[in-house]
Amino acid sequence: MKTMHKLALFTVAAIAALAFAGNALATQKLEITQTASPASVTIKLSQTATDPQPAKITVYVPSGYTLNATQSAGTTIGTTTGNVIARDLGGIPVPLEGDVKVDNPANHLTDFCSPGPHAAVWVLNLSVLGQTIALPVYVDPTSGTETALGAAKLQVCLGPSDVPAGSPGRSPNGAQLLDATFTVNGVLTPPTGPARWIAFTTPYATGNGQPNPAGTVETRAFVGPGAITLSGRVTSKKKKTVSVAGTVTQSGIGVVAKVALLVNGRAKGTAASNASGRYAKKLKGTGRRSTFQSRVVVPARDLGAAGCASPTNPAFQCVSATAGAFTATSRKLTFKF
Repeated sequence: MKTMHKLALFTVAAIAALAFAGNALATQKLEITQTASPASVTIKLSQTATDPQPAKITVYVPSGYTLNATQSAGTTIGTTTGNVIARDLGGIPVPLEGDVKVDNPANHLTDFCSPGPHAAVWVLNLSVLGQTIALPVYVDPTSGTETALGAAKLQVCLGPSDVPAGSPGRSPNGAQLLDATFTVNGVLTPPTGPARWIAFTTPYATGNGQPNPAGTVETRAFVGPGAITLSGRVTSKKKKTVSVAGTVTQSGIGVVAKVALLVNGRAKGTAASNASGRYAKKLKGTGRRSTFQSRVVVPARDLGAAGCASPTNPAFQCVSATAGAFTATSRKLTFKF
């Protein structure tokens, strides 16, 4: 077993899912969703049609995720879906799909993107407009000064999308990515605590197929366990009213959300949590005894400038930060009237 951040893999996978294009990556986003049992992680990368095509993406994987890297070559470990714009077809949106398979690292010793031996190589087999594109993701433990950035790094290289048709290495059909979602099941087990993924993306310069290192940007995705608490007290046995309250949190931080309130397993209203995650509501029970519970479904969300505070590398701008989605259910409270 290795410690590896799956998000990194997903980021790379999703990004790798095809090409990008445009101007500044300022709208690029990275989102992560996960479950611990069964172990499943999903990463979504999205951007606009005006964002430039990445030449190379390096994702640093924080510690805490457990990776089972013992699968034999040819084993399918995930799937990917998304949408691209096909420049050669007038800029129409085109869906893509495929799977991710383990490959033998010995087959990639001379790859231009990251030559040499690797701890693992995953190949994204992407089906676009009748073509299958095999895109390698290189996985390696960090060493030296890079250990401060993460326990491992994943690298992927893409072809330019805005160079003339027929140019060596050009993205098929001049495809540029709008969004891609990549899921791996039973391969990466999330940690019990919070984690932060970071990725550095170096874009191509406009129109010449050359990387633009000065345009490198950072994106971040935070993920961690979500929870909802519930407490309550009977305010009137005669009227069977109960005052309930609780807190919605993710990795210990309050979350603004819409909370569903249940009485005897049935929806009986909602409450809104505030910036501290706190919510409260009065409910009415039924019969001689009633069971109360709360539930919350929180989507992935932007964290704004606060999520990009203190860029990992002062030389590179952090352009976006997101928090992962989660679903949580409180304990049950039973009161007699």
